Amino acid sequence: MRRIASGLGLAESLRDQACQLFRSAQAETLLRGRSIESVAAASVFGACRCARAARLLSEVAAHARVADSRVENAYQALNTDLGLPAPPVTTTQFVSRLAAACDCSDPVRRRGRALTEKARDATVTAGVHPAGFAAACLYVAGQEHDSGLTQATVAAAAGVTLTTIQSHRDTLVEQVL
Repeated sequence: MRRIASGLGLAESLRDQACQLFRSAQAETLLRGRSIESVAAASVFGACRCARAARLLSEVAAHARVADSRVENAYQALNTDLGLPAPPVTTTQFVSRLAAACDCSDPVRRRGRALTEKARDATVTAGVHPAGFAAACLYVAGQEHDSGLTQATVAAAAGVTLTTIQSHRDTLVEQVL
């Protein structure tokens, strides 16, 4: 858990929350049939979700060196059996982290955040991959500010394909801007 949390740059309090989730999973015998690594990664992911710290499951799984599907299975068990108070992830939560990963300027980050809020108000973010939509908002903001930000850069930072960025960009242009 310490390795996963430090690899993700998480605060000690969040790591402690993940440890508590893991202990709860042990007490409920949720480890049976699952690897310790997958439940540990699911605990970290669950703690991030509960604390509204935007992290992708694939990102956590990569630091845990476990397949995404195994972490997803363990997280579903934790969420179902422990009743985690994990609110839905919003697109706005990903903008700052993606902006930092893409080395964007503050005006681009602020415009990207404003675009995600406008898109949410226009209800076009329902049912979309939040990191992918946030990346598309950041890309559009970068284009408006002539920052040289490419679709490939934001797609890589968000862990999505270029097609996802293009599709969400088109939605933004047609329905929000």
